[in-house]
Amino acid sequence: MKKRLLGDVLIYFIAPIILFAFFKEKVKFYSTIISFILFISYSILIKYTQCRFNLSGILFASIYTVIQSLKISLTDPYHIYIYDSYCLLLLSIFIITLNLFNKNIFKQLYIDVLKLLNLSQVQIMNTIKRNNLYKDFYKITNIANLHILILVLIRLYSIIILGKNEYLKNLNLEIVICTLFFIIEAVLVTYFKRKINDILQNGKIKNIKFMSSEPRVINFDKYKNLNK
Repeated sequence: MKKRLLGDVLIYFIAPIILFAFFKEKVKFYSTIISFILFISYSILIKYTQCRFNLSGILFASIYTVIQSLKISLTDPYHIYIYDSYCLLLLSIFIITLNLFNKNIFKQLYIDVLKLLNLSQVQIMNTIKRNNLYKDFYKITNIANLHILILVLIRLYSIIILGKNEYLKNLNLEIVICTLFFIIEAVLVTYFKRKINDILQNGKIKNIKFMSSEPRVINFDKYKNLNK
């Protein structure tokens, strides 16, 4: 599991961030190409070798790559600040929309991680329902979304009211708010991790009956003999 998790984290999360941080200005075009090649090739590989898809990883890598690609032509720090602010706003709307359609992003991340343990979709979903994990998923995503929205409001105030010359005046406030929310989010994730560890250690997933992903074979001859 550790090797699989490390591979997913490196390809889907770390690689795109490092690539766009490494290449500067117009050369960032190469980051886009390399990033797409990496996570598409890796996704095809794990699909055929491990029979799984990391949907949350693909989603993050795709969104991050597209956002950074569209920012290549921007050179003015103020315009980059505006672009990043609107991207955060769109991200918040995206998270809210997913929640409305019961497609919680943190739930998907949880599913993708447990698939590394070779658990079936049915087993994982059954555990979510039995242990009432939906509350934890929405609690974490709501806090994360509140974090983003507050940050967006501060940035919009800086852009509209303060303008180009003083837009960085509230930068320290942004740092403080991010720090506070990161602490809260870390606490919630740590608590959730302990809860999941308890479920895994007590065998509350693998001991669930009738959750095997293997096809069942019904012996019709047996039922014919019973009816005679």
